[in-house]
Amino acid sequence: MISIDNAVELMVKTFLSLPRRKLGTKGPSRKQLEEASNSFPSLLDLLEEFAGERLTGVSLDEIEWYHRIRNQLYHSGNGITVELARVQTYLSLAKTLFQNLFETELTLSAESPIQNRLGVFLGKWGIFERELIERAKELDLPDKRPGAVLFYRADKPTKQLWMETKDFRNTAVHKLETLAAKDFDEPIKNIDILLERTRRYT
Repeated sequence: MISIDNAVELMVKTFLSLPRRKLGTKGPSRKQLEEASNSFPSLLDLLEEFAGERLTGVSLDEIEWYHRIRNQLYHSGNGITVELARVQTYLSLAKTLFQNLFETELTLSAESPIQNRLGVFLGKWGIFERELIERAKELDLPDKRPGAVLFYRADKPTKQLWMETKDFRNTAVHKLETLAAKDFDEPIKNIDILLERTRRYT
C-alpha cells in the first residue's frame, strides 16, 4: 500500500512538472508546485486544476481516501494491516491514473484474476465517461458532466442500467473483497451496451 501511494505521489508530481509542450497546455507555476509538494491533498487540487479531462474515470476523492489509509499504516505504527482487496483496488486506480495522465498503456507483471478484471472494468468506465463528455459537447447540452447525456437523452431502462453499473463501480472500488472475478463479466458487457446506445443519441 505504501509503495503504491508513493508511486501515485511521484506520478502526480512528474505530470505537474512536465513542460508545456508535453502537457499540451499550461501547467502550474514553480511556486505553486513547491507550495503543494509537501501536501498530498494540495497536489491533488493542482492535478484537478491542470489535468482536465485526463482525470475522466478517476476519482481523486478515492485516491485521497486510499492515501489516508496509507498514512494510518505509515504514521500510526500500531501493527494494523490492510486487506488485500484494498491494495488491489488502489493499484488498479493508480494504473488507471498513470494511463490517463501519460497516455501510455501500463502492463503489470503480476495481476490476480480479480485485479485484472477490475483493471479492465475501470479502463472501460474511463473510456465511457470520456465519450459521455464528448457527446455532451457535440449535442450542445447545458450540462457537460458525464451523466448529462443519459439524463437528457436516455430512456428509463438505459438510465437504470447506467445507475446499476455506476453502483457496481462504487462497490468495486470500495468493497472489492465482496466480489469475485466473474462478477465483473456482466458490468463490463453493460458498459459496451451503454457506449453503443450513447453513440446513437442525436
